[in-house]
Amino acid sequence: MTAVREPDVPYAFDNDEPTAAEMLGALGATLDEFSTARLLAAGVGPGARCLEIGAGAGTIAVWLAEQVGPTGSVIATDLKPQHVPDHPQLTTLQHNVVTDPLPEGPFDVIHVRAVLQHLPQRREVLAKLAGALRPGGALVIEELEAGWSRAVLATPDPRAYEIFAAYERALTAVLVSAGNDQTWNRMKHQAMLDLGLDGVETQGWQGSFPGGTGVCLLAYSGSHELQDRLVEAGMSLDDLDHLRRLALDPRLVLRGIHMLSTVGYKPR
Repeated sequence: MTAVREPDVPYAFDNDEPTAAEMLGALGATLDEFSTARLLAAGVGPGARCLEIGAGAGTIAVWLAEQVGPTGSVIATDLKPQHVPDHPQLTTLQHNVVTDPLPEGPFDVIHVRAVLQHLPQRREVLAKLAGALRPGGALVIEELEAGWSRAVLATPDPRAYEIFAAYERALTAVLVSAGNDQTWNRMKHQAMLDLGLDGVETQGWQGSFPGGTGVCLLAYSGSHELQDRLVEAGMSLDDLDHLRRLALDPRLVLRGIHMLSTVGYKPR
């Protein structure tokens, strides 16, 4: 089931771009294993009522739908949710989490990954999400710190360190200009405590990936989707081409994106 509303806020990444499906798929391949483990620990299971904000490719939303089964339900929202597959337990909404009311709750689990750091109104949205939990319900907030300049673990090309450092500088400029807060990954734990959530705890994850997999494909697809803005931010086309060749070379090994997953529970 899909409901439609026209989005009206800017965002660094655009699901309408031809490379969006590839990038969202790479994000899921890199992060889903850790995210699903965190969601299981937070209480996802048969009969649960779940909300996912910023569903992207829909891999987590579909996984949630499989976990909750026929007695549960999942609502997945995105500004542009066209990549989210159909599922009997899944309702997909085109939805602006800043300006639109949340879907009717309360929810047992709310999951948000790599969304709030992009929103200037992140603290207000966080409070709105916490208010949509049932007593004892879990809010799972996951954010990313790419750290591309420190990501190279092995390479056949000594210039890889320079290339990925240039990518990080340009990408950071692009994201910050679109409202991204590079400190939010670390600040959200305190923000959830400030809202009075119980049992707030954070775990981190990175992993490693050879060229052509995981985070390497994320760099590859991101370099295409944001090419014009990366060039405006100072990265040359030659260096972008160099990065893409490296990202597909199995001899390259990159450290994964540093994701901090913070969980808090509404008091009973």
